[in-house]
Amino acid sequence: MPAMFGFIATVILVYLGMQYYVAFWLIRNFPGLPVSPTAARVAVLLLTLSFPLCLYCLRHFTGAWISLLAYLSFIWLGLVLIWLTCAASADLLLLLARLWGWSAALRPWLRASVLAATAAAGLWSLYNAWRMPRLSEVEIPLPGLPQALDGFTVVQVSDLHLGVTVPLSKFARIVEKVSGLSPDLVVLTGDILDAGLNDEGAFARIGSGLRARQGVFAVLGNHEFYHGVAASARAFQAMGARLLRDEVAVLPGGLQVAGVDDLRTARFSGRELEAVLSKLDPAKPALLLSHQPLHFKTAARRGVGLMLSGHTHQGQIFPFGAIVRLVYPDFNGLYREGASSLYVTSGTGQWGPPMRLFTRAEIVRYTLRRPPG
Repeated sequence: MPAMFGFIATVILVYLGMQYYVAFWLIRNFPGLPVSPTAARVAVLLLTLSFPLCLYCLRHFTGAWISLLAYLSFIWLGLVLIWLTCAASADLLLLLARLWGWSAALRPWLRASVLAATAAAGLWSLYNAWRMPRLSEVEIPLPGLPQALDGFTVVQVSDLHLGVTVPLSKFARIVEKVSGLSPDLVVLTGDILDAGLNDEGAFARIGSGLRARQGVFAVLGNHEFYHGVAASARAFQAMGARLLRDEVAVLPGGLQVAGVDDLRTARFSGRELEAVLSKLDPAKPALLLSHQPLHFKTAARRGVGLMLSGHTHQGQIFPFGAIVRLVYPDFNGLYREGASSLYVTSGTGQWGPPMRLFTRAEIVRYTLRRPPG
């Protein structure tokens, strides 16, 4: 609990600092605006508090007005991130321009450019998140794969965050697209549900449309814990998905699928992960579904041929990815450790701001291949 309060306090302070920078950049560059510094400080404080307040209300109350306020708050968060990046870049250029005496001539052009770039990037990122995720094709040599399973296909959906900014109508289109791929297996690698999803029955009805020859498997992400483990488990069961909670399933043909709860939220150590993976038969091919891309070396050492993760969103909004990469070195895409592979998807939806800047949501289809020799 103290760690959680510390994290929340840090997020609020960083968000407060971001908004102060943007607000006073605006006042500094447009001194004719009828806004006093005191009014700006009050507005920044209220806007900063609106974000955690909306998150709290989404988890404890229902109502169209709460969803609307949260949606607007999320958009504002995304715009502040983009605006801050543009404003800070402009200030850095002005600082360098002073060395050559160009700042006076450059300032009017830069302040207009910041506003134009923020508006253009904001609109593009809204559209980019709204459109359907792309299909990424990945071919994986899987150790121990029998000849009969060569060409076996797995489709991964992750980090949808169904709720305020990713509606069930989009989920229905994604289900239709996934089922149209005729996969052998569908895996949901966490953060499918989120605060603001109030109709679990509709989710189950839509999700039951997922079709795969060997079924649908799911694991819990951190947001399923926030949504409620019992409620999330019921929702996955109602849609026909098998929820793997620190266990191993064996498919016809011998392919093993291990699934674990979100490692950080469940406080799952590498040693505990090894205990789950010790249930694997080393003579058979194995997949691991783990929401966060952690302990890949442990999984590889225990004979996992392919680990599937998400959580990072590829940063979602530039330049946030640089910070995420510091926490998750296995940040996005395909990684190797000996004969084992890890794929970290950018996610099929997005969290918070309904925006993606220089990133793209994806559905991933893996084709498993028998290694040469």
